[in-house]
Formats: sequence, C-alpha cells, structure tokens
Amino acid sequence: MTAVNVSAIARPGRSGSVLLVAVCLLLAGLSSGCAGTPGSAARRDQATAIAASGGLTPIALETGPACPVPLVAYGRNGPGRTLTVYIEGDGQAYRDRRRPSDDPTPTDPVGLRLAARVPGGKALYLARPGQYLSLEVLADLDPTLWTTQRYAPRTVACLSAALDAAKAVYGADRLGLVGYSGGGALAVLLAAGRTDVVALFTVAANLDFAAWAELHGLTLPPDWPNPADVAPVVAHIPQTHIAGSGDANTPPWLCRRFLARLGDASQARCLVLDGADHHHGLVEAWPSVAADRFGQPFP
Repeated sequence: MTAVNVSAIARPGRSGSVLLVAVCLLLAGLSSGCAGTPGSAARRDQATAIAASGGLTPIALETGPACPVPLVAYGRNGPGRTLTVYIEGDGQAYRDRRRPSDDPTPTDPVGLRLAARVPGGKALYLARPGQYLSLEVLADLDPTLWTTQRYAPRTVACLSAALDAAKAVYGADRLGLVGYSGGGALAVLLAAGRTDVVALFTVAANLDFAAWAELHGLTLPPDWPNPADVAPVVAHIPQTHIAGSGDANTPPWLCRRFLARLGDASQARCLVLDGADHHHGLVEAWPSVAADRFGQPFP
C-alpha cells in the first residue's frame, strides 16, 4: 500500500464503460519499467509467466453492471467446493506522491506470486481495477479507480461481483480470501459483506486506515470504509494476519490494533515474520503459513 497524500490529487476524470476482460500475453523478459513506459507491457508478460508457473490461466468473469470496469483474473480449477481468492495490492497507483500513474500494474505482483506458490485446489488471482490493461484501455478510464476510489464502496461492490462470478465458473460455494497490502484491507471489507467466507488471510495489510494515515501524516478520502471498523463483523472467521518485522509501511502493530477491535479474537492471530518487510520474505514463508490454518487444511 503506497503512502501518498491521496487528498491532494486533482486530475480531470475520464469516463468509460468497459467490459470485464482477462488478458493473455506472450511470455517476455522481465522489466519493471516506469508507469506509462514500454515496461508496462513487460510487467503484464511477467504476470502471465508467474501465473503459468502456478497453473493459473486467464479467465473472463461476467460481473454485469455491478462492475463495469476492467478486471484481470487468472484461475485454476480443482477439487472441493472452496475457492481461494488472492487479491493484489495497490501496485503502481501513483507515479509520485501527488500524480496518479498512467498504469497501476505492479512491478512486483506479490499477490500473484503468493497464488502461484500454493499448487492444487480451486484458486483465483484477482487484480485490482486498472492493473494489467493496455495503455489504450487505460486512457479511457478514470484514474480515481486506482487512486482515491480504490477502497470506496463501489470498488468493494465491484470486487464482490467478481467473487460471485468466479464461484459460478468454478462450482464453488465457499471462499477463502487472501489479500496482499491494500488487497488485504479489501479482503476484510469483502468478508464483512458476505456470508460465504470461511478463511481470511492478509499479508502486509493495512488493517486500520485511520491509524495508518496518522502514522504517515495523510488525509484519506471520507468515503473509505475502515477495515478496523468492521472487525467485529468478521470475528467469527478463522483468520491469520501476516506482517513483516521490518515493515515500515504497514508495521505489525496495525495487526495488533485490528485484533483488539475484533471483540472475540479466538479465531484470529497475528503472525510476524522476522526479517521480512513490505515486499521481501513474505512469498517464501507463504506455503508453510497456508498449510497451517489453526491446524486445519488450507483454506
């Protein structure tokens, strides 16, 4: 989750209603690049390669009017009735502290790498609005989708519609949600509005917007629902919140504050990974963490 002053954004919006799409690109060399440069295409190719390494292939999800913006997803079918959904972080939402990025595709898709590290079973990787799209498509989208509106109720509703569509595609009736960074905050908000979530994991997530904004000296949009405020609603869900001991962006105490808001924290735990930060040491630890959900099979 990028620490930026989101209240300072002032850029004319661009309207455009685009059908939900999935992107399948040819394998190319890795190049992170800058937002809006040829490196954008390389980041999309990188994602396709990472997804393929975990048996994940592009999937189109029909979400209807609830989500009239592009979303990219990779999925894998498997046995069972539970679909594990991995939600990506904010990516390159901004080009600097004040200007939105032309392309929010992450240079290091940690959420996707988490999904690829656990083989087998039904799984879906869900990108955030604007990620992995061509610059031509992005030019017709309002950049508030990946900046000031990235946690707004309409974004939560959009992703929830994608979850419904994915359940239908894979014949699932239960969900395990895994969210990285800002995707972890969205995982909590999604779980609070649904009755089919049976497991919840967050990785380096912002679990308390108010505390996080105070930490970084930010003013947040007033319509962002705070994950900490819905903590009691999700207290019954078995959940693990992973934080890196060296993470200065979303430090471990945010997790402890979230657990204190649950009321009944018997189904929850904070797991602090020694030496990990906001990007490093998380993916490597994920298989062992995923295999131990309070002594039960994942998810």
